[in-house]
Amino acid sequence: MDHGRLRNGLRAVWIIVVVWLELGTFRFALHDCRWPDSRQPHIPNSRVVRILVIADPQIIDRHSYPGRGALLSALSQSVVDLNLRKSWNFAFRRLRPNAVVVLGDMMDNGRLYMSTSEYEAYFTRYQGIFNMGDSPPPVYYLPGNHDVGLGNLAPFSLEADMRYTSHFGPRNYRRTIGNHTLVFVDAPALIEEDLLRAERGHTFESWSAISHGPVEFVKQTASTGSPSPVVLLTHIPLSRPSDASCGPLREKGTIRQGYGFGYQNTLSDEATEFLLQSLKPSLIMSGDDHDYCEYEHTITSSDEKVQEVTVKSISMAMGIRRPGFQLLSLTSTVPSPDRITQTPVPPPLHTLCLMPDQLGIYFYMYIPLVLLSLLVLLAFNIIRVNGGTGYQTWNRKHIRQDTLVALHELPRCNSPHASDPEFFLPPAVNNSQEHHAPLRGRTYSSPWTWTFSLGGHRRRITLPNPFGNWRLRAGHRKPHRDVGVFVGLLQDVGAVAWPPIFVLLATSWWVMQW
Repeated sequence: MDHGRLRNGLRAVWIIVVVWLELGTFRFALHDCRWPDSRQPHIPNSRVVRILVIADPQIIDRHSYPGRGALLSALSQSVVDLNLRKSWNFAFRRLRPNAVVVLGDMMDNGRLYMSTSEYEAYFTRYQGIFNMGDSPPPVYYLPGNHDVGLGNLAPFSLEADMRYTSHFGPRNYRRTIGNHTLVFVDAPALIEEDLLRAERGHTFESWSAISHGPVEFVKQTASTGSPSPVVLLTHIPLSRPSDASCGPLREKGTIRQGYGFGYQNTLSDEATEFLLQSLKPSLIMSGDDHDYCEYEHTITSSDEKVQEVTVKSISMAMGIRRPGFQLLSLTSTVPSPDRITQTPVPPPLHTLCLMPDQLGIYFYMYIPLVLLSLLVLLAFNIIRVNGGTGYQTWNRKHIRQDTLVALHELPRCNSPHASDPEFFLPPAVNNSQEHHAPLRGRTYSSPWTWTFSLGGHRRRITLPNPFGNWRLRAGHRKPHRDVGVFVGLLQDVGAVAWPPIFVLLATSWWVMQW
């Protein structure tokens, strides 16, 4: 077995694996991710607005995992930030959306008490991860319970609302995009107002809505009316039966009503009915659950069906194997070039795109390959120590090469030494040295040699090996043949590991510069 080839082979395999798993898998995952309108027959005189919808980036900070030490928390933050950067940049650069919608929970702990400088650094991290270049498309945000809190709990900052509106914008608003009306409803505030309404025994019709609150906003939107289809966007999903299926694209379980510290899984039945009857949306998009879900609601007043899509989290840290995002295409047509008014084409089209399973890459790719590499190196060192034929074959091959080189370097017949009959005899060999220092073929101090043809003659360039000279000067490292299994294994692991580790760090640094 050729020692040098074994090391170089493992290095090459590891470098290819690292580049593929850290970069190639993200590009490959988006190979079939296309805008849903591109899969439909072409509509004459159509205009399409393409919106990239993400949910729950929830970038972590030092408060996210209080049970972990400072070093482990910093490592977790770096790994998750790196994964988010890769997912976002590959998706954004490939798809080039006309607009971006974020369905809340931009930060894991934006609701907590913290200094202004700490929050600014937190927000800057978010902007750095979701960088959109010099000419970014419009971005529309929704507040999530991790951004502004839910309930009057002690850890939640009284400044959370002010910080959110100053950095991300209003909490309730509507925008007309592609001749569709996008209605953004503040779900955490709606839950709080809904609880207050229920405690005082009012219906939504009789309730005196809180000024600038979500109920007042929805009533104003309904009274104004919208000639174009409405797309309702809410961070928290609408209610549904506890045994309702989420469809085949969900990883596990379903969405059930429930609540806990600073969260509630769904809106109440009354709040759901209020939104459906008031807005009569053609599509509902929500987040918060982290996993994908499709459910069909019924608008009782018209018996119409409307689909709700709960968008997957784009983060690897949200308890799902494969993060994802949603593509939304809003299509409208102009019947003739002379008319300015657009006629919408319902319903809006959407599709799910998935990113790689990052934890699966760590546990099912990197760890098995590490174990396999260790087994291969261990087997080689056991064979080497026991005088296996593989190592002897390597020695003999290089001895033959060195012998050929020595013959090639013999002087020509017109050399001044050619007349000496003893010049061509091999040098005397010290038997004691031969016994204790057998030939090993090429050593650490072997020079670097390049042979090539130039002008019809073979030329050779020989340079001293600086690493070999350093090893000889050190004087404390034994030749590989003389070390034991454990020491040899450690030397091989170090020699094999550093190139892929360097590539991993280089690619990570490159991604962080995006």
